[in-house]
Amino acid sequence: MEEFITTVKLNPEGNREKYLIDSFKFNEENLGLMLFFGMFHFNNDIDSLEKQLINMLELDYETFIKEELERLQGQYPSNIPINLELFILDENDQFVKSKLGGVSAFTEWDGRMCFAVLPEESVRKTLKSVLTHEYHHHWRISALKMDEENTNLLDRMILEGLAEHFVRLTLGNSYLGPYKDALTEQQAKVLCETKYKHHFEETGSSTDSYMFGSEEKGLPFWGGYSLGYYLVKWYLDRNVDISIEKLSLLPSEKFLD
Repeated sequence: MEEFITTVKLNPEGNREKYLIDSFKFNEENLGLMLFFGMFHFNNDIDSLEKQLINMLELDYETFIKEELERLQGQYPSNIPINLELFILDENDQFVKSKLGGVSAFTEWDGRMCFAVLPEESVRKTLKSVLTHEYHHHWRISALKMDEENTNLLDRMILEGLAEHFVRLTLGNSYLGPYKDALTEQQAKVLCETKYKHHFEETGSSTDSYMFGSEEKGLPFWGGYSLGYYLVKWYLDRNVDISIEKLSLLPSEKFLD
């Protein structure tokens, strides 16, 4: 980040996209992914980016994330090392700021875990919630040897639902993200029967609309995330004494029993 800022300041009329790719060792595909995910844009005001970087360093969120992940890995060991990447959130990303509390994150199948964070103290609680959620993804993926190619819609829904219940059980209800509240429990039951259950075995990008929502298909925003939460809740209602360890390692199909 410092290299990118310095390069831009020394060459204000230069190709910022190239500077960023060179500084972060991105390829164009990865750059597109990271910008979509919420990372700062290379054309943002450079003085503002420098102030954000200073704030991020003062908040020491990198150490905070590493310590939290080490604590979680000590309690719930995984078989795959974590490759942590931390970025400044784009200050113009109103969706992440208003809907996700200033933190965007994703976990890949090979152990890569990326965070884009608004460098403000007010997001620390959200960051703790999100990194706990993301660690659970990593834990389940590594334990069950999950991969993108063979992961179907039901797998994705349960992966998200379990991660939020992991947050609830380890941190408390006040740390829950916004996904559960996308649907009421009754809405979830109706959608499961009418819109979702016939597509549980689908794989690939066609499942995205069921996870994130689609007006064209009549699918609610974050519908798959919310329904995943309720599928896990309904299983817990039937199996009240199950441990988080056993719960987290169940095959997705078990949540339909």
